Amino acid sequence: MNRDSLEKALTSSLTLMLGLATLDLLLYVWVGTAAVTVLAHAMSLWMVLRHRLIFDLIKLLETSALLGDVYLITKFGFAVFSPIATLFSIIHIGLNKQYHLSKLQKDLEKVFASKSNEANDD
Repeated sequence: MNRDSLEKALTSSLTLMLGLATLDLLLYVWVGTAAVTVLAHAMSLWMVLRHRLIFDLIKLLETSALLGDVYLITKFGFAVFSPIATLFSIIHIGLNKQYHLSKLQKDLEKVFASKSNEANDD
């Protein structure tokens, strides 16, 4: 993928994350729990583990929020850490855009290589 495509993908991803975090914070106010970003962080963690991607600060923050929310859900029945962690992630990625663009490029190359290996094995 070229640099412009990666930048558009990163911008779209950040916009989607902001929308999900906003929706979750509204759900927390109205219903008392946040669930959308918890599911998004769980899917993200699954992809990182499945494709053996590198953990960075963002992934550690999201994983910590996910584990904290899983604890809160099982103990008290609500979750709130994931939308807040998502907002911090958006800010961090926005401030370090070039680093995250290069990391996204490396991650995509790993995922595509892993997918081609799976296709060759079948």
